[in-house]
Amino acid sequence: MTVISGYIGAICDGKVPPEQTERYLRAIQAKAETLTDLVNAFHEYSKVEHPEFLLYPERTDLAEFLREYLASKYDEIDLAGFSLSVSIPDHPVLCSVDPLQFRRVLDNLLSNALRHNRLGTVLYFDLDAGGGTALLRMGDNGAGIPPDRAARIFEPFVAGSDARTGGGSGLGLAITRRIMEKHGGSITLAARPSPGRSTEFLLRLPLYPSA
Repeated sequence: MTVISGYIGAICDGKVPPEQTERYLRAIQAKAETLTDLVNAFHEYSKVEHPEFLLYPERTDLAEFLREYLASKYDEIDLAGFSLSVSIPDHPVLCSVDPLQFRRVLDNLLSNALRHNRLGTVLYFDLDAGGGTALLRMGDNGAGIPPDRAARIFEPFVAGSDARTGGGSGLGLAITRRIMEKHGGSITLAARPSPGRSTEFLLRLPLYPSA
């Protein structure tokens, strides 16, 4: 806000040469968009932390859900210069999932991976089930996360590009963790990612109870 106010004041006071006006306006626009993202992140965080935050779960085939999700994201991933490695079982993996909120979990993790890695990075999505639990491994072979950040990555306000929290607010992964917990599941960062991967998130959900 200080930067936005300063730039606007400079323009209004005639301190900005005409040929520099567009540059200042672009800077104001960029700062305003960042501020909007931050306000939105605070809004989402306050909602998921509220005691009355509710899920609307449905009996969902997680395997089919992931196939449809990745198909809808394929062009975005391809145009960004990334590639996919996917391992999803042919048989149903039934869980109780709120489709909107779980998609938000996937969107947060995917956008972070796209934002913080170089072109050519491979994104991994592996789904397994056993012992009453569905396990989704979402990883990449990109830049990785420094150990000092990794220990605190799900805490609110751990910001910065190295933290892989998304948007710089430091709230993206805190929101993601809360949504997973509301599903009766969890999300962790693998201390030792699978071979060939530098970062790997482990998402666990209880399987839908058999009749």
